[in-house]
Amino acid sequence: MKVLAVEPSLRVASAALRARDFNPVLDAAGYLAGEEPATLFDSLGNLLEGSKGLQGGKLYVSPAARRYAPRVTDELEARVRQALSRGRRRLRILVVSPLYGGSLPITGYVARALESLGHRVEVLDNSVFDPARVHLDRVSRDPTHQAQLQALFTTLMAESVTAKALDMKAQIVFFMAQSPATPEVLEELRRFGIPTAFWFVEDGRLFEYGLRYAPLYDVFFHIQKGWYEEELRRAGVRHAHYLPLAADPEIHRPLSLSPGEVEEFGSDLSHVGAGYFNRRHFFLGLLDYDFKLWGNEWENAAALAKVLQRNGERIGTEEAVKIFNASRINLNLHSSTYTEGVNPHGDFVNPRTFEIAAAGGFQLVDERSLLPELFTPGEEIVTFRTLAECRAAIDHYLAHPEEARAVAEASRRRVLAEHTYRHRMEEALEVILAHHEPGFPQVPLNTVETLVEEAGEDEELASFFRRMGEPEEELTLEGIVEKIETQEHELSETEAIFMLMHEFHSWAKEKGVV
Repeated sequence: MKVLAVEPSLRVASAALRARDFNPVLDAAGYLAGEEPATLFDSLGNLLEGSKGLQGGKLYVSPAARRYAPRVTDELEARVRQALSRGRRRLRILVVSPLYGGSLPITGYVARALESLGHRVEVLDNSVFDPARVHLDRVSRDPTHQAQLQALFTTLMAESVTAKALDMKAQIVFFMAQSPATPEVLEELRRFGIPTAFWFVEDGRLFEYGLRYAPLYDVFFHIQKGWYEEELRRAGVRHAHYLPLAADPEIHRPLSLSPGEVEEFGSDLSHVGAGYFNRRHFFLGLLDYDFKLWGNEWENAAALAKVLQRNGERIGTEEAVKIFNASRINLNLHSSTYTEGVNPHGDFVNPRTFEIAAAGGFQLVDERSLLPELFTPGEEIVTFRTLAECRAAIDHYLAHPEEARAVAEASRRRVLAEHTYRHRMEEALEVILAHHEPGFPQVPLNTVETLVEEAGEDEELASFFRRMGEPEEELTLEGIVEKIETQEHELSETEAIFMLMHEFHSWAKEKGVV
């Protein structure tokens, strides 16, 4: 058993160490002292090989510590208790998608990551409303009418968030960037005690709506540091937290491509992305390479038209991953609307960086101020600042494919170890739960294991539950009936009772009784 002692007062710690020799105790137990709860909690996690090491542990809080260091003690206790309970807690989480855009596929990655952590997740898919949005834009050319229609449309979609959250008794509502919400709906969710979080995966310099809406959410996640964090503080945000993007290893993975796929998707140099201003200028300097340009919004591409694939069709995720795998070099130039090449003020790291790495592809990426925190330059990622540097790197790695392969392998290892959406959602939930209790009482899970235990000495019932699945599998009445209906034998008494219970429950729902 590992014992860790935490002293929440540096003054008391100093006095105690001067008063007596604690070396025998310190040899047998870990010891931390400090007055910042967040720092102490992080140190605890590091000593226990991450926050998972806290799960299953026991916590004792000294009454004396509560008296002389109440703030530190109370906040640290809350964080530790959240971590202790995390392994036993399964939450109901509603993930709200945007109608369209780059954060739409990320919604799916987030939902899968939360499910992989054992939570019950439902996605409110607003992409079904996108045709209606386009239609409303065409109804009137009058800006006033357009604004009124879009406001009413947003209100409708936002109200559906409340309706869905209450219907499923969501304990957390997680909004993706550009998902519909209104101040009234967010306040309504708060009245019901449901914490709200928003992941702003946009460039704050270009999309100022983030600063306007950030104070309305309980937790606001963002992908930029420094200046943007200061802007958020000035805007009065409740709680902000830096959360970079990531990859989904089930989607972004190495592939075994057929010769035909290698021919179609492969090239010495490729780029997947929209036709932003800087890319249109920068890529003109690369037309002497075997270069394939993939993506949409490349209208009036001029000289780039000869390397543009499929006449500028939108490229889906599955095909993008094939391109990452088939290309000798994936060129990853972050978008900019006002520079003709690499943005000298670029900070956040785009999702492509993680996705190419997870797929096992080699990439050249423009320098970003936050990139070295995520990948080691020269070992796990190769960067450039100018067209000349980019061309030099292309020539070098085309001539030395073994070096490119080593960098790609190191990059993939780093992503799998630290930069998956599962990692991000673990961190996000830790932040949310450190500041807010989940909405609605926690409902005990009806897993096969717990139902077998509750069956007690009724061996027939216990045996019935064991046949329903693995010990950790959650069972619902509907799920049990579905399993019974697939079996080809005469119903047992237990099975018949469950079928009858389901009939009564269905009737009650139809009549509005339950």
